[in-house]
Amino acid sequence: MPLFTVIIPSYNRADLLRLTLKSLARQTFGDYEAFIIDDGSKDSTPEVFREFAGRAGWNFVRFETNRRQGGCRNYAMERASGDYVTFLDADDLWLPRRLERFAQLVRRNPAAGFVFSNGYILRDGRLTGKFFAEDRAVPHGKLPPYMAISDKWLPYVTTNVAFRREALAKTGPFRTDLSHLEDMELYVKILRDWEADYIPEPLSVYRIHSLSANPASLTLKWDDGIADFREALKTAAPPPEAERDLKDYVYLKQAEVYLKNLQPGKAREYLFLAPGRGPAFVKLLAASLLPRPALALLRRLYALKRKAAPPMDAAMAEAEAWVRELEAGK
Repeated sequence: MPLFTVIIPSYNRADLLRLTLKSLARQTFGDYEAFIIDDGSKDSTPEVFREFAGRAGWNFVRFETNRRQGGCRNYAMERASGDYVTFLDADDLWLPRRLERFAQLVRRNPAAGFVFSNGYILRDGRLTGKFFAEDRAVPHGKLPPYMAISDKWLPYVTTNVAFRREALAKTGPFRTDLSHLEDMELYVKILRDWEADYIPEPLSVYRIHSLSANPASLTLKWDDGIADFREALKTAAPPPEAERDLKDYVYLKQAEVYLKNLQPGKAREYLFLAPGRGPAFVKLLAASLLPRPALALLRRLYALKRKAAPPMDAAMAEAEAWVRELEAGK
């Protein structure tokens, strides 16, 4: 049996999927199987499948009707033989040592049933930062399940996650009634029985889509995400203080997102859902009352700041060069 089962669902992302599969093909660790699933795409995804056909352990599946991300992942998990299940979204990339470094971690700490790594953020065609500072004190070991909700405690995204396949015997598969955060709800259940561990080194490249470039992106369906957050809260059943902290964190963060997208009314809606009324609440509320031209100016200033060259260390510069090589077809 392989150590890892890699699951890649894709829907109408042929060009990005090609890069994703190139990054999988360049892994330095080969003890894995892969399920690459075309979820009823209408684009040239079948052509991409033909380009990569014939690789040992790579299983290509096509659904004629769309099952959504959770349905694709459940299909692959039912057929998985790896000790660990891990995901690579069709618009993201793995750096070459991603599986190798995960293998080192799980062999060193077999009690960890939920593991994740740091990653780089790709926005507007360039690397703009990391998910968390590599010296951040991230909780690990046996943790309360609610710590899997949001990135308040565990700064992961699913492209950076692996978990013990045997955990599914107790948790069941992904819920298919959730819009797109069914992964978070499942991880809450995994943390009931398994320890968590992490790698501070960035090992993936996570793509953030802009609203104008891809209005259908799941990462932009914010209200749906909040609905899923509330479902994950029900599953976790955190103590009152932790629930209050989570609601403050998530609702204020969502209000900030709406402000950056020039929707002050929606921002205020989420602000008043937050239990706290601290300095962050006051600052965001004041910003939401600014005239739209002032908000637009702040947005432009924020965009200019974001486009400024980030302070790159050697590893980040090397990762950006590697992304360019993939895009250039080298």
